[in-house]
Amino acid sequence: MNIKDLKPGDILLFSAEKGSFISWAITYLTDASVSHAAMYYDDKEKSIIEETPPQVTTNNADKRFKGRKINVRRLKEDLPLDPVIEASKSYLNDNEPYDNSGLYIVGLLLMYKKFTPDSLVQRAMVKILKKITASIVKYLEKHQYPDKSPMVCSQFVAQCYAKAGGKYKLKIEHGVLQKTATNQIDRNNNIIGQVMQIIENGERSHLQALLTPNLKIQDDSSLSGEELCKELKDAFHLLSTNASSTKITDELVEAVAQFAHAYDLSLSNPQKMNGSHHKNTHEILQNISDNENMFTFPGDLLNHCDSLKDVGVIEA
Repeated sequence: MNIKDLKPGDILLFSAEKGSFISWAITYLTDASVSHAAMYYDDKEKSIIEETPPQVTTNNADKRFKGRKINVRRLKEDLPLDPVIEASKSYLNDNEPYDNSGLYIVGLLLMYKKFTPDSLVQRAMVKILKKITASIVKYLEKHQYPDKSPMVCSQFVAQCYAKAGGKYKLKIEHGVLQKTATNQIDRNNNIIGQVMQIIENGERSHLQALLTPNLKIQDDSSLSGEELCKELKDAFHLLSTNASSTKITDELVEAVAQFAHAYDLSLSNPQKMNGSHHKNTHEILQNISDNENMFTFPGDLLNHCDSLKDVGVIEA
């Protein structure tokens, strides 16, 4: 398939970027071959539209496709896609606030992953969650975009289709996170469930003071997102060879709680950050657990979206 065969509104799913540990983490944790999503935007300009931190922007397709394999999917139903393109335009130059969207995907996936990580994986997870929490807090402190919340590439694509109207909404079946939500016992196997159990059992009373964060968290790691995901990859490699696990550490419980509070505030009212926040950690984690099906990842658009059909592959 060639770029000239694309139509505005086509969904573009990018293979993992060579040398990118964030891309590796997304494909590894979603068990999919793609790590980024975008849409074809304009025939004349040969441009795509995508969420690339810190905002939604248009880019030249030839340049963005270079070195990547692009799976192209198109809406099965023969509908005019002008409403989808118009919806995408509404996000342009809108200064979406989040500047670590790839790492944000990794953090969400780790929270929902069904495993008890060993100490090395937990250490990497703590650093990742603290970095993305600090990034959200930085945004909240600025109060520049009180009606915005973190949005990642695949969520942006799904949102454009949903905003175009009910008949355009993409239907995800048995998605990356939906597969883990079959029953309560199954959910308790993931990190969120394990942290909730620790809180419910009250087995670590010394943690209670830490579970109502003041959200003045500082990112004390000088490592970039790529470096943190390399650390995560190395830790997972050792986990697969040693097949060992350990209890969730206090540090990870606190990092999960901090991220949950920051994420909840970003969805509701950032002005509450310096005031009272009536929700407790358990309530917020329960809400995040109950709503895991709301998240859409690149692998969902490739493997779990029955609204779309495959139309070809571009290899630049």
